[in-house]
Amino acid sequence: MAPKTKLSIDQQIEHMKSKGITFDLFSEDQAKEYLRKNNYYFKLKSYCKVFEKYQYGEKKGQYVNLDFAYLVELAILDMHLRHFIIQATVDLEHIVKVNLLNDFNDTESDGYEVIDGLFNAFPEIHDKIIYEKKSYNSDLIEKLESDGYAIWNIIEVLSFGDFIKLYSYFYGAYPGALKGVSYEYPMRAIKSLRNAAAHNTCLLSQLNKQQNENTNPNRKVSSFVSQKVPSIGKTQRKSCMSYQLINDFVTLLYMINNLTSGGMRDNILKNLNELVNVRMIKHSDYFQKNNVLVSVYDFIKKIIDTMCVL
Repeated sequence: MAPKTKLSIDQQIEHMKSKGITFDLFSEDQAKEYLRKNNYYFKLKSYCKVFEKYQYGEKKGQYVNLDFAYLVELAILDMHLRHFIIQATVDLEHIVKVNLLNDFNDTESDGYEVIDGLFNAFPEIHDKIIYEKKSYNSDLIEKLESDGYAIWNIIEVLSFGDFIKLYSYFYGAYPGALKGVSYEYPMRAIKSLRNAAAHNTCLLSQLNKQQNENTNPNRKVSSFVSQKVPSIGKTQRKSCMSYQLINDFVTLLYMINNLTSGGMRDNILKNLNELVNVRMIKHSDYFQKNNVLVSVYDFIKKIIDTMCVL
C-alpha cells in the first residue's frame, strides 16, 4: 500500500469534498480556521467511520449525508464524554479501594504478607513502583521501600491496572473476605475505557466497532440493563452492547449504579443527565439520518434516565 501524501489545509478541504463531505453548515473558510486552531485533519476525519458510504452509482465511495459541521460536533461531544469518563472512573476507583480495605480489616492478615505474595506473583509491579520514584510519589515510595509495603499503603502508588491485579490476588487469597459481587471484570472493562479517554482517543469514532468475536457482554452487566430498563428489548440490548465502546460504557454505568451513593452519586448523575439530555441533543438534527448514532443514543438515554429517577 502506498504511503499517504501530506496535504495542506486547502488540500484537506478538497480531499473531503471529493469524499462527499459538504460545507453547508460550516463554510470552507470556517473549516480552514477550525483546522488551524481547534483540531487536526487526521483526528477529525476519524469520525467519518460512523457514517455510511454510497455503495453504487456515480457517488460510490462517497459519504452519505455528511457535513463538516457533523464532524466538529462529534469531536466536541467526544471531549465531553472523555471528561465524564475520567472523573467517574477516578471516583469509582476510590470507592473500590475503600471497600477492599474494609474487607481486608475483617481478615487475620497483617497486610504485609498480602503484598509479599503479590510481588512474588507479579514482580513487575514492584519494578514499576521503583520506576515511579521519579514521579510526584517519590517521597512516599522511598518511605515504603524503607518501612515495607502493606495493603493499606501500596494502593496509593499503584496504577489502576496494577490495583486490579491486587484486587484479584487479595480475593483469590481470601475468598471469604468478599462481600457481595466481584468487580474485577467491570474494572478491567472500564480500565480500557479510562485509558482510551486519558489518551484522547476518538471514542465516538469507535461506535460501530464490534467486540472481539470471543467476547460477550458480562452477564451481570447485561442483567442490569434488562432488569433496570424493561423498555429496552433483548434485540436492542444485544445489538448495542455488541459494540465495544457501548459495552464498556454500560459497564461504567453498572458500577456507578452499584457503588455510588450520597453526594458523589448525585454529582455523577447530574453530570450524566446534562451530558445526555442537554449537550448531546444540542444539534441532534445533524444525526437524525444516522441509524447507528440514533440507536445508540436511544439505548444510553433510556438507561441514564432510569438511573436518574431511581
